[in-house]
Amino acid sequence: MLHAVMHHSNSQKPYCLLTVITVMALAASIHGTDKAVMETGYRMLGKMKPQYVKVILDIINSPSPLKHMNAFVASLPDRILTMKVPHPALPMLDAG
Repeated sequence: MLHAVMHHSNSQKPYCLLTVITVMALAASIHGTDKAVMETGYRMLGKMKPQYVKVILDIINSPSPLKHMNAFVASLPDRILTMKVPHPALPMLDAG
């Protein structure tokens, strides 16, 4: 851990599609405009895995990115939206 703090890398791990969709959905929810969704999508393009760029470009280049974003999020399975993971990677720590 200390090594990671002392010798941090400027290259960041690319974001997965779910992370980018979450950021764009937040922009859609907060601002409620096509422009906000488009600008957020463009900002995220260089930070994501290349295989998912087309999905984001489809949203950005649609006639109404806000409607496309809302439809995309509405089509996601509930288990993804509620983040119900069947087997957590790490046990929950007792805060008390």
